[in-house]
Amino acid sequence: MKKLFAAVLVAVLFIPAAVLAQNPPKEPEKPKDTKAQKIDVTGVWDTVVETSQGAFNVTTTFKQDGEKVTGTQASQMGEVALEGTITGADLKYGITIDMGGQSMSLAFAGKVDGDTISGVFDMGGMGTGSWSAKKQKK
Repeated sequence: MKKLFAAVLVAVLFIPAAVLAQNPPKEPEKPKDTKAQKIDVTGVWDTVVETSQGAFNVTTTFKQDGEKVTGTQASQMGEVALEGTITGADLKYGITIDMGGQSMSLAFAGKVDGDTISGVFDMGGMGTGSWSAKKQKK
């Protein structure tokens, strides 16, 4: 019985060591470059806003100062000011439009990917839509 116990003990202690010696654990992956490319949305963007009423082309001009974003959004119906924030690639901003004497606030949220942005927006609780934008070349 002692011989069997000794054999099991040897197997439990030494076989895993032999296996590990042949297949050492992989080194953990090194973290990727933490100096990610800084996103700057400053500039003029060709924007398409899609609602249940159809798609509308607007021109969005952003000015970024750190995480603060300001600018304008212009369409055939006029130009309105926008204000928002950008954190990493996540852009959020709002505008207020005049709907025949009544104001409606629209909240936009999107993800920046190079010279494009895509996302969704809320029409003051009266519905939602999607939007996308492409940065104009300088």
